[in-house]
Order: sequence, then structure tokens, then C-alpha cells
Amino acid sequence: MRTREAIIAVVARHFDTDGYGHTSIDTISGTGKFAKGEKYHFPSKEAIAEHLISDRNRTFDEIIREALAAGPRTTLGEKLSAIFTSLARQIAENIKVRAGMKLTLEPTIDNGAAFARWVEAINDIIETAITDGELTDTPTSHRLAWNLCAGTVGAATGAAALREDVDLTTRIEAMVTAHVRSALK
Repeated sequence: MRTREAIIAVVARHFDTDGYGHTSIDTISGTGKFAKGEKYHFPSKEAIAEHLISDRNRTFDEIIREALAAGPRTTLGEKLSAIFTSLARQIAENIKVRAGMKLTLEPTIDNGAAFARWVEAINDIIETAITDGELTDTPTSHRLAWNLCAGTVGAATGAAALREDVDLTTRIEAMVTAHVRSALK
């Protein structure tokens, strides 16, 4: 008998590769070879998606807390680099986190809050840097959080399509460096 975690793992793989809209409960059942009734650990496909988003939120919150715990002496660039490098590793290595991240932009799920929450958490760090004078108060600075979060989702989604020999962590680190450098000008 499969556990809830086994079901989540199978569904995460489908959501990651096929997308939420192209993943049916029948596909999930067939792929996972679940016994009749085991798929009912969740009332719906949306409930599994919400579970994955919730797990992603916890992981991202923990990563941000850890980076901020490094103390006030770390620069904005160092904080953002630590956060997004750690996020990149989680996204690359943990299919459940990657699927949960992709689901935050899925239009058929009530998920806008998850992406907005992430942007707001990063924006709080940036606003502190603006207040402290580390970052100039410009429109580019105020768009930085959104650009970093959207760029991370784009890198994770695009990396699978491009099939190049550049790992996701390297792509995200380069994106963060470019955006931070642009904001610091």
C-alpha cells in the first residue's frame, strides 16, 4: 500500500513535467499503480497541488529565515545570493519543491497568494536595504523582488525545455547577479 508521500511524489513528477492541466487523476493512478481507493488520500487533484504549494512555502520561508539569520553585516547581494542559491539547489534537487514552485503560477489554481507571498518576503529585504541606504530608491530597485522571483520560475521552467549543460543553480546565480548589479548602479 502506498502512502500519501508516494502519491505526492508521483503527482509532483507529473505536475513538473506535464503541467497541472495535463495531469489527470486517471494518469496519476495509472502511473503510480495505486490500489483502488489509495488515490483518495486527497479529495482532488487541486488538494494535492495545494499541498505541494504549502510545502514549497515552508521550504522557501525556511531558506529566507536562514539567510537573514546571517546577521546585519551581510550585504544585500550576499543575502539575495544566499537565498536564491539555496532555492536553486532545492528546486533542482527536490521535485516536490520544483512542482510546488511551478504551481504558484498555475492559472487554474487559487495560488496567486503563494507567489505574492514570496515576492513580498524578498521585497521586505530589499526595502530594508533601501531604508538603510545600501540600495538607491529607484523604480529598478522596487522591481527587483518581482524580477528575481519571476526569473527563478522562468529559469526552472526554461531549463527543462532547453536541455543545455548549464545546471539550474548556475542559471539562477547568474540571473540574481545580473539583477542585483543592475539595481546597485
